[in-house]
Amino acid sequence: MRPKIATLAKSYLLCFGLINTTHVFSLLGILSAIFPPPYPVSWWWHGILFLAYMVLPLASVLVDNYALYVAVAGVSLARVIVEVLRVFAWTTNLHLMLAPLYALAAILSLALATERVASEVSAEILSLEWSQY
Repeated sequence: MRPKIATLAKSYLLCFGLINTTHVFSLLGILSAIFPPPYPVSWWWHGILFLAYMVLPLASVLVDNYALYVAVAGVSLARVIVEVLRVFAWTTNLHLMLAPLYALAAILSLALATERVASEVSAEILSLEWSQY
């Protein structure tokens, strides 16, 4: 992946994490955007959404670890499936319109993960070739 595309993908993930600041407000009780299923306590859902959709993308870009990129892709794909199946009773239909943004975040984070693994493998192969001489 070219460096400009990787930089754009990382900046998209940063913006993606910052877009989900509404989960912080929900966690604090200021704004409640969802009505979660009745199984756990309400603040658990808001805490999980805060960690998964705000902290995880920001941490994955800052740490630049392929495992975190794969985690962001998995969480984003899970969100797309949840949105399509309408598991949560959202107060607005805006969240369904955000599903393509989650899909794009999953694609870009998988691309960044493969780019990170490819750079590590190529460095290892290069060091093995130099060790033969």
